[in-house]
Formats: sequence, structure tokens, C-alpha cells
Amino acid sequence: MSIVRLTIDGQAVSVPEGTSIWDAARGLGIDIPVLCHHPRLRPVGVCRICVVDVGARIFPAACMRPCEEGMQVITTSPRIEQARRMLLALMLV
Repeated sequence: MSIVRLTIDGQAVSVPEGTSIWDAARGLGIDIPVLCHHPRLRPVGVCRICVVDVGARIFPAACMRPCEEGMQVITTSPRIEQARRMLLALMLV
């Protein structure tokens, strides 16, 4: 299995190919909030509370998105926090 190198919140990390952003961040001690993720179950990404910024138009769910070589991940910002608040509000409606 090959190794993927990326940066999460300014911290360089190398992980096995196929590792999710959520798992890579957790390995660095970075807490990305989740509601639908459980360590004994496969991720499903339905709550989307774990959204992160990877420089794309849409924030992906960190529990579902595999790490990519050279990826730059931001786990918290005003835009991400706003998206998480909106997603949580939609769940409570």
C-alpha cells in the first residue's frame, strides 16, 4: 500500500492510501466533530457535521473523503463553522 502525504491545519502527515481525512486528523490529535460516525461501523457521511475545506467548491465530509497526495485540509474556519451550524439546524427542523 502506498503512502499519501498531505497537510491538515498546517501539520504535515503521511498516511496509508485510502485513509479518511477524519482518521488522519484524529491521528494528529485534531478533533473534527461527527454525529454519525462510530469506530465499529463503516462511515456513512449522512450527518455531514465533519465537513472540511480542501479547496473545492463543496466542503466534503471528512469521514468519507480519502486523503490525497499534496492535499491541503483546513478543519475549522468561519465558513466551516457556519456550514456546520446550518447542517445541525437542518437536522433539528
